Amino acid sequence: MKFAKQLKMTLGVVAIATGAMALAGGSTTAQAKKKTTTKPVTIYLTRHGETTGNVMGRVQGWSDFPLTSNGLAVANNLGRGLKGKTFKAAYAGNLTRQEVTAKHALKYSGNAKVKVNISKYLREGGYGSFEGDSIATDNALIAGVYGYKSGDEMMAKQGASYWTKLQDAYYTLDKQNSQKTTLVKADRAESSKQVQSRMAKELKTIAKNTQKKGGGNVLVVSSGMSINEYLATMAKKYTGAPLKNASVTKLTYKNGKLAVSGPIGSLYYVDKGAKLAK
Repeated sequence: MKFAKQLKMTLGVVAIATGAMALAGGSTTAQAKKKTTTKPVTIYLTRHGETTGNVMGRVQGWSDFPLTSNGLAVANNLGRGLKGKTFKAAYAGNLTRQEVTAKHALKYSGNAKVKVNISKYLREGGYGSFEGDSIATDNALIAGVYGYKSGDEMMAKQGASYWTKLQDAYYTLDKQNSQKTTLVKADRAESSKQVQSRMAKELKTIAKNTQKKGGGNVLVVSSGMSINEYLATMAKKYTGAPLKNASVTKLTYKNGKLAVSGPIGSLYYVDKGAKLAK
């Protein structure tokens, strides 16, 4: 009787242990399955479509110039070229040209239900007292900060550093109040470090949040200067070549880092969309 009771207790302990192992194994399997179903994070970092400011040769910065009819058409073509891509999320700077480009790209790519999250950290570099100025008029003044005679000479000599130097020239001159305005400090021109810092932080946050939700594609619409300044800090093949409207630079997120995947400032999707629109 005593032996039978002891045997029964032993068998019970074995059963409990076996069940626990099965549960643990099931949990491990579920975790492994969850791990393998997480997709890579790919950010489609995009410049906005053409604006009235682009056409008129104006310094835009934080000023809210709208898209032209051509700018809307290019944003639509971008969307057509992206058709077949499913976007987990979308983000844009807090400027009309950025938000509208994102919405049109999502609509024409079949992702109209995706909400566009607005972030001031993705907006263009701020130019303070120079906002709305003629670019041609400011060129000599900007180039003079570094001892160049013209903007063209400065661009040719600075190469990959051109956009950061350009941002810092606006910052330096506005700090000196060369335009003689009464702008408060918060509305003055940003330095390249300020632009690069906010862009890098926001893009990494977007990547991390997307990864936590299973990964996937993210559309991010920003502006030419801010994108160029950001890429100058992390793209090995960066040359400083100007970015065309609605051009795309793909970024992949892996091991806590973002890296450029493929060409910088590609018009592949816009060109593809233009062909499909015919």
